[in-house]
Amino acid sequence: MVVNMKRNKKPKIALIGAYPPPYGGVSIHIQRLKNKLEKKNVECFVYSFSENNYENIKNVKSITNPKKWILKYLFTSNEDIIHSHISDWRLRIIISLMSLIGKKSIISIHGENLKTSLKGNYFKKMLIKISLKLSSAVVPVNTDIKDLCLSIGVKPGKIEVISPFIPPSIKDNEIKEIPQKIWNFINNHSPIISANAYKITFFNNQDLYGLDLCVNLCADLKKDYPNIGFVFSLPDIGDYTYFNKIKSIIIEKNIEKNFIFITEPYQFYPILMKSDIFVRPTNTDGDSVSIREALYLGVPVIGSDVISRPEGTIIFRNRNIDDFIKKCKEVISNYDFYKNMVKSMELKENDEKILKLYYKIYNE
Repeated sequence: MVVNMKRNKKPKIALIGAYPPPYGGVSIHIQRLKNKLEKKNVECFVYSFSENNYENIKNVKSITNPKKWILKYLFTSNEDIIHSHISDWRLRIIISLMSLIGKKSIISIHGENLKTSLKGNYFKKMLIKISLKLSSAVVPVNTDIKDLCLSIGVKPGKIEVISPFIPPSIKDNEIKEIPQKIWNFINNHSPIISANAYKITFFNNQDLYGLDLCVNLCADLKKDYPNIGFVFSLPDIGDYTYFNKIKSIIIEKNIEKNFIFITEPYQFYPILMKSDIFVRPTNTDGDSVSIREALYLGVPVIGSDVISRPEGTIIFRNRNIDDFIKKCKEVISNYDFYKNMVKSMELKENDEKILKLYYKIYNE
């Protein structure tokens, strides 16, 4: 009888992607997944494409050419499973080559980047398809991305939809990091609405995260709720020209005392814990960690209809400011009902699903 010795061992995991700071959906997912794995005594190492230096985290961004680093890593890695969260299709292709030298690779797809990449020339599309087929597993964060993977020939058995949400571990030091001026603002305003963005960016020539919609929402709600407070977390400003334009509009609409930005890299969940409503007016999305985090913390959520949102999300029509305002007023007017609805919900943790996937492909 042949005994599979792997079944008595735990795989070593490499996570490749962003690691906070700054704080975004992907970087938060990798940070929390790493912590969860280590608590289960699963050895885990992070190769980060964001600027940081921590123990067991290699700052790949400091390397002149990340593609050359990955090519070298193919032949020098000692991890059993390489789990990629990279959006760059070229780097994904290199990682998928792991299978040709006996390594296991998992490709997580968090948003629209696969769809966008497939709009290239035939040769590029062919390489992307081959890379997904070569990988040990493909993990889309929603069913729309799963359907796209199926349409390009990825086998159903290789695809597993897993939300990137992993609940936060509430830590006093992370709460204390939030500047006192933010807490003063929150304590002096009501109701509190919050939103966030990794950084200012555009999709289809529109404000992807709907910062402009948030400003207009705040201005309209101030008519009925003069003490309203809006907190927008923006750890990486990105487009300073657009940011300054938005700040000018805030002054024009006379809501500079009602609208505040957080432009430093802090955890967002402390703000959610003090929010009455969280809004997600994005014009594209993957599977928003912030939406699930808000629901997990018992905060009513209003989100655009660009993708299927988690159960409990109040939906408004994408880029429709009138519908956005209408849904917000409805929640504020019937707040106890929506608050109790969210409190009764249960959100499953996804780290166990990921760990099961690791063991599955490790033992194949």
